[in-house]
Amino acid sequence: MHATAISAGARVVRGRRARRLIIAAGLVAVAVIAAPIVAVILVVAAVITNITGADTGAMQAGVDGTVSYTLDGSTFVDGDPTSNAWGGIQNGRIPASQLCTIASAAGERARCDAVAALVDLNTAYRAAFGVDVVVSDAYRSYVAQVAMKQEKGFLAATPGYSNHGWGLAFDLGGGINVYGSPQYAWMKANGSRFGFFHPTWAEPSSPDYTKSEPWHWQFVPAALQAEQASAAGGVANTPDGNRALGRDLAASLEHWQGAEWACLEQLWTAESGWNHRADNPTSSAYGIPQALPGSKMAAVGADWQTNPRTQITWGLGYIAHRYGTPCSAWAFWNSHSPHWY
Repeated sequence: MHATAISAGARVVRGRRARRLIIAAGLVAVAVIAAPIVAVILVVAAVITNITGADTGAMQAGVDGTVSYTLDGSTFVDGDPTSNAWGGIQNGRIPASQLCTIASAAGERARCDAVAALVDLNTAYRAAFGVDVVVSDAYRSYVAQVAMKQEKGFLAATPGYSNHGWGLAFDLGGGINVYGSPQYAWMKANGSRFGFFHPTWAEPSSPDYTKSEPWHWQFVPAALQAEQASAAGGVANTPDGNRALGRDLAASLEHWQGAEWACLEQLWTAESGWNHRADNPTSSAYGIPQALPGSKMAAVGADWQTNPRTQITWGLGYIAHRYGTPCSAWAFWNSHSPHWY
């Protein structure tokens, strides 16, 4: 009787152990199956975070309700928030009385000289396509910049740094917002005549952008002023004229054509917009190649402040001596933030 009871108890213990082993084995099997699924979920979450630009760690809310940001390395951020300042006003806090409405875009406003230039551009655009330029966004208040940052994360400029906040940036549609479209090609070819440029960081050929923005165009007042000042002389001494001269000189002096010319064109578009009177307000860099200081170009000619040929000749020599080729200089430029070469 006693031995039978012990045998029965042993069977119960062995049965419990067996069940535990089965359960443990089942849990291991579940873990093995689930591990890859969890890994995939984590990868997908990381990708989604990267796409949506979630970077809430860069945003801090003060006790008084104000919101501050740290620069997050976004290529949409200008390193100096005052570089395009005007009128003694803060970015995103420009009074409505100092902005002008865009007649073809209900509710949109921008700096008045930018709106006047847009009207002229629109006239030429309408002659080419039979419709007005579509403007989806222009001046962006600080409050709107905060909302955009919260929605887009690192894909949006830090509030207070956006060129939209100066009334100088425009988001355009109607085909301009599509790389390779006739409308985009027209803007690339003609925008500079009216002072409008597509930022280099948003170019499809540039490695320095997080999100392509064919729709984002910026008005550069100095470029338009140079264009208007030399209008009586045709294309000479205009950004377009300077670009054509640069292409000729690059081919004749350094034998740079094809891909090398494309690199040079992008480099100096980013540096000065091919404006021979481009004067960096935060340094003594000057002219088409943004020589630092500008007086370095006196080695080529005493007229370095006003003569595009002098500036281009100096710039070609500088690139050849320091980098060897424009594409090497362009690669160096893209590898640094803030950019320089």
